Amino acid sequence: MTQAASIPNSSSKIKNALPQAAQNELIAFLVWSVLIFVALLLFALNILSDPQSVPPQLQSLGDPVRVFIGSVALAPAFYALWTARALLRILMNPEQAERHNWARFAMVTLYALAMVAAILYLIQTWRVFFGFEALVTGFMNNSGLTLGFVLAYVVFWLGSRLDEESAWRGRLEMIGLGIGGLSLMALLLLSGFIDGILSMLGAYVGPRAQWGAWLATAVALISGALAWRALHRGAFFGETPEQRAAWQGWAMLSPNIIGFGLFFAGPLVLSFYLSFTNSTAGAVPQFIGLDNYGRMLSLEFKIQEDLSIPAQSALSFGYRELATLGLGQSRLVIGALDPIFWQSLRNTIAYALMLLPLAIIPAIGLALILNSSLPGMKFYRAVYFLPSVAAVVGTALIWRWLYDPIIGFFNYFISQFVGFLNSLGIPATDPAIKWLSDPGVVLISVVFLGAWQVVGYNTVLFLAGLQGIPKDMYEAASIDGADRWKQFWHITLPLLRPTTFFVLITTIVTALQVFNEPYALFPSRPLPIQATTSVFYLYTKGFNEFQFGYASAVAWVLFVLIFSITLIQFRLQRSNPYD
Repeated sequence: MTQAASIPNSSSKIKNALPQAAQNELIAFLVWSVLIFVALLLFALNILSDPQSVPPQLQSLGDPVRVFIGSVALAPAFYALWTARALLRILMNPEQAERHNWARFAMVTLYALAMVAAILYLIQTWRVFFGFEALVTGFMNNSGLTLGFVLAYVVFWLGSRLDEESAWRGRLEMIGLGIGGLSLMALLLLSGFIDGILSMLGAYVGPRAQWGAWLATAVALISGALAWRALHRGAFFGETPEQRAAWQGWAMLSPNIIGFGLFFAGPLVLSFYLSFTNSTAGAVPQFIGLDNYGRMLSLEFKIQEDLSIPAQSALSFGYRELATLGLGQSRLVIGALDPIFWQSLRNTIAYALMLLPLAIIPAIGLALILNSSLPGMKFYRAVYFLPSVAAVVGTALIWRWLYDPIIGFFNYFISQFVGFLNSLGIPATDPAIKWLSDPGVVLISVVFLGAWQVVGYNTVLFLAGLQGIPKDMYEAASIDGADRWKQFWHITLPLLRPTTFFVLITTIVTALQVFNEPYALFPSRPLPIQATTSVFYLYTKGFNEFQFGYASAVAWVLFVLIFSITLIQFRLQRSNPYD
């Protein structure tokens, strides 16, 4: 009896070792972590066991998506359980709190994610997007009130220009702020801002009231408060300055990380799943394995001895002629299940190969000119960069006029040049090029437009690289007798290697992803097959023919191609290090 009484129970240990406030906070952290674990576990089990528990939008994606979401929900559930276990250990042995500082970061992350999830649910429940649309419409209908902001700025600016000791300085500044405030209040009132607030409150009271809104609000408030308290318990957990700087950095990055996960990583994973299905509009996707990739990449090679019959007759059923290659008295016939994919891929690669010299070599020349100290260079730097920021649709309209076979500037210039050659006695014929309809020219037309748009951006990059080269090296080379040409080959180009590598990578990636130029340049549909690129073919399959599964497979094949080319370029760059 005496021995049992001498052993203190666990509750007395906690009470004696921790202040009451710290003890209460740790218990609150523990309880909330357990509640999050239970909620996520029930949510995951409900999704995995009941197909009707997910929203209709997710049901239309098939059972694999439902199973994936349920499995993903289990990860933070066990993460919460892991955090609760660490908190229980700290409660039982407070001296080990410094060894469990990671548990504090885990708590903050977990509670922050819970708060974000609750806020996203509230945004949907409050109908924020509908309210925002109505508010924008109200702003447009009462746009005249925005003149009040202009008047407020003018009055405030006039006051700031007066002497500091003038009594009218402060009065005019206050009048300006007052005009701005009244204009804002009038604009919000007349645009339906109050109605929007009342509509949001309708999620809590009235006929549209939902218990989920109350629960989500409570989860957001409690999770946010506990996350805030956990962040300010660094001293108790023995936080070092390096750890404090680390979590502050992650906190700054968290909005971008969450946005990346929701709007990029999530759709990326979904597209990877859809590439293994027969997903189409209005039907539940069925898993078909590698059928999409097989149909897309399948090729057949046949030797045809009789050249008098069509090449198509040598191919198996389902294959269509892609190309032929003469082999003396016979020919090699290449067929594909999807020849348009291979043609679009060939067009994309050809576009990239033609774009590279037209977008890099002129950019280097322009950068050398703009790097000089001639008058007006700053103006020309801005002028050459303008095509890079101009809208493709607007510029494509201008280029359609330039490409017009009758009144276009390009054909007019060619006609004038041919006439000049004929006047000199040199026989020449006007080709009258049909830039947007001749199969042999349409891709070159797209290349010219793409080069015109990207050359200004590359010029700015090369200009930055040139300005980073020490001028002492040119002075030393001049003393040694090197002329401008030798300086360019032995100083400028070698020292521009990192910039050239970056420009090469970005230009190739841009070229392999080309879509805007052919889409905007050719108003008629379907696009000429010679100008159809891989991304445009992806767009056609996905948004014209609604073959989402096949379009996703095309997207992933294109991703593998771009990634492989980029990886090879990095390997080559590593083999020739820049010192």
